Amino acid sequence: MRIKDIAILNPVYSGANLENESVSFSPMECLRYDSLKTYSIPFSQAKGKYTYFGNYDILFAKVTPCFENLNTAIAQNLLNGVGFGSSEINVLRLKENVSPRYIFYLVCSKHFIDNGCASMCGVGGLKRVSPRAVNTFEFSLPSPEEQEAIAAYLDKECERIGRQIELLERKADAYSRLRRSIINRAVTRGLNPNVPLKPSGIPFLGNVPEHWDIRRIKSLFDERVELSDTGTEDLLSVSEYYGVAKRADKVEGENISRSDSLEGYKLCYVNDIVSNIMLAWKGSLGRTSYNGIVSPAYGVYKPIDVLDSNYYHYLFRTEAYKGIFRTNSRGIIESRLRLYTTNFLAIHTIYPPYEEQQQIVGYLDDKCGKIDAIMDKIGSKIERLKELKRSLINEVVTGKRAII
Repeated sequence: MRIKDIAILNPVYSGANLENESVSFSPMECLRYDSLKTYSIPFSQAKGKYTYFGNYDILFAKVTPCFENLNTAIAQNLLNGVGFGSSEINVLRLKENVSPRYIFYLVCSKHFIDNGCASMCGVGGLKRVSPRAVNTFEFSLPSPEEQEAIAAYLDKECERIGRQIELLERKADAYSRLRRSIINRAVTRGLNPNVPLKPSGIPFLGNVPEHWDIRRIKSLFDERVELSDTGTEDLLSVSEYYGVAKRADKVEGENISRSDSLEGYKLCYVNDIVSNIMLAWKGSLGRTSYNGIVSPAYGVYKPIDVLDSNYYHYLFRTEAYKGIFRTNSRGIIESRLRLYTTNFLAIHTIYPPYEEQQQIVGYLDDKCGKIDAIMDKIGSKIERLKELKRSLINEVVTGKRAII
């Protein structure tokens, strides 16, 4: 049996004209494992522009890594029985005598996922599953009664595993909140609970220890200049460094060759603060532990005073500074906000004595290290449970594990 024998891939809307009606809409971020969140949108704004689906259709992501992460669900309770969603969603409309829950689990099986991944084409993170691979995927279809029995068994077992995962995720979230609280308290109040306080005068920050200075960031850090894109010597010196920043606090991976264009790129060194200009207000910045270069999408700021960059790594990633960076970012819409260098350097910040900065960093490294170790163990347990669920689904739908 092949998928195309039991389902239509990405059906075209051929129903009634709902010009004056609303229908359900789901962007990609609302499609998760066995969960589809929707909101209403006018039919006239959706038809012909987005992927169509109806009640009891199987939806699954066509793009990596969402496909591998099992972003798959059954559409239900749609407004007027009609839904539209992202162009990155595939839709299976099942024929009669096929259980939607059984096919849902089939699409989540390792057998189906591996087949889809082998067919992917595209560049980097934009690789997509081939429609041909979906349509021609071969499997054994049990009788309707067996399909229902298999689906019921997997519903029960996956729900049990899901409850364990949910409890662990709650525990991890609690530790994450504790970590943020410990950091925020230490970097804004210090380690002495009895220290006299004063108003900082900085929005979002509140009171700070009385003996701490208030300075502009430009008195502590300065921008590193862009690289020259000409001259063999520049290119040779750059080739000694490793990689382009993939995250604001980590420079990793790819060697830069002499033939690469370096226009707009900047060198960064250990202890520099590297900031993603578009995402700094979401906390995407921090101290780099590597020498390297970063693309024009990043700002690089070198220390120019006696300070511990690790302290400012912790400080600039707090919720208070996310608010400060958000206020000082510029852009017409929120998704395009940018924290430009001039604005970043003009922001006021706090400056504890250097020795106190070091003490705070030592304290936080110890506390956060212990919490991180606990969270790593929780994360490992969650991943093992997710893998257990995937293996269970695969074994049952492929007949390797009998349930009756």
